[in-house]
Amino acid sequence: MLTRIKNFFKRIFLAIGVFLKPMWRTIWIVMAGQAMFIVSVITMSPLRMWENPVVNYNLYYVSVLAGILGWLFYRCCIEQQEDKGYLYGFFAAIFAWPLIGEVACIPVDKGVITQFSDFNIKTLGGYYYVLAGWALLHIMWRTGALKKSVCVFFMTFLSIWSFELYMDNYSSMAGDKFVIVAGLIVVAVIGLLSVCCTYSWRLFQVKKPIKAILGILICIVLALATLMNFRDVLGLPDNLQKMGGISTMVLIGSLIAAYLILRASYRTESMATKTILGCIFYVVFALILMSGQWKEPQTFYVKYEAAQIGREIEELKQEQANHEKLFDYMATKRMLKAADFKYMYDHGVLSMDKLKKLVNLGMVDGKGLEFLTTRGLITIDEFQSVLDRAMLSDEDVKPLVEMGIAKKNDKGIYELKRQYIKLEKK
Repeated sequence: MLTRIKNFFKRIFLAIGVFLKPMWRTIWIVMAGQAMFIVSVITMSPLRMWENPVVNYNLYYVSVLAGILGWLFYRCCIEQQEDKGYLYGFFAAIFAWPLIGEVACIPVDKGVITQFSDFNIKTLGGYYYVLAGWALLHIMWRTGALKKSVCVFFMTFLSIWSFELYMDNYSSMAGDKFVIVAGLIVVAVIGLLSVCCTYSWRLFQVKKPIKAILGILICIVLALATLMNFRDVLGLPDNLQKMGGISTMVLIGSLIAAYLILRASYRTESMATKTILGCIFYVVFALILMSGQWKEPQTFYVKYEAAQIGREIEELKQEQANHEKLFDYMATKRMLKAADFKYMYDHGVLSMDKLKKLVNLGMVDGKGLEFLTTRGLITIDEFQSVLDRAMLSDEDVKPLVEMGIAKKNDKGIYELKRQYIKLEKK
């Protein structure tokens, strides 16, 4: 009896092994990538996840990551065996993300270098760069401008970056972004389902109607589930309530993508293709794992990301103070033109009181005063007042004299010919 049970389980394991063998390359790449992610989380924890972060830990950690990344990327560039070069590119990207996307922009409380970069590539502003990166990568891949193993490196890095942009900003996403993100997910899911329907329809041609009908029904059910969740996202008033619907759509899309990736890996004989599919599946598998957590706001954002907001506000205040100091210097040296003042006033950088103070102190030449007057920022009387107090030199007023707008009277004071000053209509 015991022998029969052992043989039964043995046959099951053999059957599973035979089924997974064509896809094993793709699967173990995903498992290795997830293992490296766990290792990176553990090794980064002394930076800020511990109660008392380790002082100067970022210096040592960056050195280690840079060394490993440099070696992997070098091997990625020189490796002649195609599928092996893809592996080096994949793991190089896995190490590149903690270095460039995480450690570089994590501020620490104490240390020689508290932050390596003040540019956080996981911010909303990074969407443009990610889209541009994907477009450039596509061109370089198709034209052969870069070695394919290097393209795999950039593909994996951009995939992680795209994933992080969604994940890192999900909890703090503005309400108007939810509908846009949900709409893009619906388009992606419908596109994936159309591919699945095409596969299912072809089963009719090989005389497998039951499988074909089953496949089409599954596609219809998933499409309806996606559209129902999208309807909830549109209808729910609270943005936080929409998170559940979006996470469900992400899960549906990720599962469909996983099926297509594994199917392609099962059918292909190329080890290079299996490797590339594994690199893509790494991010898709991460989406599947994270979809359940995205139903509610992330604790990580409230605990760690929110702690940086006060620091960022202080940095912006310091930057504003430096800007004001630079502005005063340039205004005193008359390095700024009237058009510059108008632009800064229109954009809320320069107040009206400060602008008129600069005018009264003679920091704007005659041509500039005429520009500000015609644009309605100062009155003609204020213009004349500057001339009455002789705040401008003859050189400053010379363009006005040549234009016939001003003329010096018997007392040596320039007077405006008001009829020649054409005020712009608002």
